[in-house]
Amino acid sequence: MGMKNIFLFKILILISFFCNSQDNIDKVKFDSLINYQVQKKETLYSISKKFDIEIADIIKYNPELKNNKLRKKEIIIVPLVKKLSSISFSKEIVKETEIDSVSKINEIKIKKNFIRIAYMAPFKIESIIIDSTEQVNAYLKEQNLTTISINFYNGILFAADELDKKNISVEIDVYDTDNKIDQIKNLKNSNDFNKYDLIVGPLINRNYNAFFNTNFKTNSVSPLVYDDITLNSKTIIPVANDSLKRERMFKIIDELILKNEDQCAMIISDSLNKKSKNKLLKRFPLAEIIDLNEINNSVDPKITDSLLGSYKENWVFLETKKSNLISSVTSLLNSQINNERKIRLFSTVSNENYENSNISYEKLGNLSFMYPSNSKPNSSDEFTEFQNKFLLKFGKYPDRMSIKSYDVIKDLLLRIAISKSLKNSLYVGETKLMQNKFNYKYNDKFGFQNTSFFILRHEDLDIIDHQN
Repeated sequence: MGMKNIFLFKILILISFFCNSQDNIDKVKFDSLINYQVQKKETLYSISKKFDIEIADIIKYNPELKNNKLRKKEIIIVPLVKKLSSISFSKEIVKETEIDSVSKINEIKIKKNFIRIAYMAPFKIESIIIDSTEQVNAYLKEQNLTTISINFYNGILFAADELDKKNISVEIDVYDTDNKIDQIKNLKNSNDFNKYDLIVGPLINRNYNAFFNTNFKTNSVSPLVYDDITLNSKTIIPVANDSLKRERMFKIIDELILKNEDQCAMIISDSLNKKSKNKLLKRFPLAEIIDLNEINNSVDPKITDSLLGSYKENWVFLETKKSNLISSVTSLLNSQINNERKIRLFSTVSNENYENSNISYEKLGNLSFMYPSNSKPNSSDEFTEFQNKFLLKFGKYPDRMSIKSYDVIKDLLLRIAISKSLKNSLYVGETKLMQNKFNYKYNDKFGFQNTSFFILRHEDLDIIDHQN
């Protein structure tokens, strides 16, 4: 068996461990998992009745509850029972519906029906002891470079499967960078990467830059990291630039000011977001300022309570990416809403940390929170079907990494298939898949840059695309 086949064999073993570590009962019994905040006086019994599940099912996903009592406001995982028990998950019965919402790509004639891609990721196969089942399972339960690489790979495989239904064959060659520069140089020198239609990765910016310090004919996508990437005419950045998102947020803020000129403004900002704070101050010169730094990294509720106005709208701008601070500030502001005091929360910072189990959607809804984001949560029937098909293939539901991988790679592969090259596909314009949307612009120096993004607004428990 050649070295490449041995490597792929190890990858398949790892994926088998990783995807089958969940109990197979999930495939039949549950539709999805949610984070649930325990309310006052709730018990395991009352929660099991609320969601029509067994107490044992709750404990299965929250083993720490086996010998401990529930605590008020504690976040637990609740498996949701399928609403239609008669639905079968067998491959023969699940409908083959198109899951990308933009029909124009699906309707365009395919010009290239065989696509080769290279996937370069830090699987770190050689550092894992395959013989020890317990050790491998324990390792794969952690969030690490190996699990990130596998989750992203699963998204690529699923995208390739979808394209196969359109008679587009995708060949994927996998390379383990081992997160080592020497290994990356070795791969580069011993393989012909110009034969591919697309190179995915390396996933880490220093590895990406080390690999692409010389030019290739092939387009390459940096799917997870975008800062400090060396750009050239072949680089693909699948998220919109932060400055573009901020500019759009400021435009919306200016429109809101025209509608309501009588408001109190407060700016809570850390040292990394001084520019946005200064731009806000130009619009709200009398705004109250709370500066955060390494010493003062929290907000005193007494200070905010004294600064927030009554009988006027209070616009609070939270300029930070720190998830613990976001969580504490949203809780703090919620506690200070009353009949005389309305609070709206904004941020010009694009941040995935808003979709965090420690941050309550209910609290964000109470604050009508608005912010820019690369992705939007999806609750459509198409997305549910996508999750169920993914479960059938991999034995687990897709995480955020797999969904992002699926969206980014499927979109790029379809563009190549209909136009033979990414550059020729720019006429397609904006496309939208599961949670992400794409509209690439090209520059000779910086390559392909996605310009599509969302401005999201929380209303009650809903998340609304403000731009639509």
